[in-house]
Amino acid sequence: MRKMLNTLYVTTQGAYLNKEGETVVVNIDREARLRLPIHTLGSIVCFGQVSCSPFLLGHCAEHDVSVSFMTGHGKFLARVTGPAARPTTGRRPPPPASEYPPPTPPRGERTPADDVGSFSMCHESIAAPIAPRAPGAPAP
Repeated sequence: MRKMLNTLYVTTQGAYLNKEGETVVVNIDREARLRLPIHTLGSIVCFGQVSCSPFLLGHCAEHDVSVSFMTGHGKFLARVTGPAARPTTGRRPPPPASEYPPPTPPRGERTPADDVGSFSMCHESIAAPIAPRAPGAPAP
């Protein structure tokens, strides 16, 4: 069956929309004035003091029928829609950190490994024996 994208505009103040089976019922002064099958609707727009039952809102969300609420002058207030479709494919999770290569420093920049090597060389030059100073002798 082909889905018609018809829009139901409710402008009568004090109207109440509810669900009966697979139909949307518009009640005015506790009297059913209109019955429409849900599969014929693409959206419902309510202007002003129009109420909807929570069961109708859930039923509309299940059938991809959006329900919008406007002020009496047409200013947008809110919209109720069904869950957004999420793509299940298209993105892979990132690989574990163990698969990434180690970062390389920019050219000409020193690494901590370079510092360790220079420290050991410096340490060796300091470790050379130094003649003990006599007490009271001036420092070189």
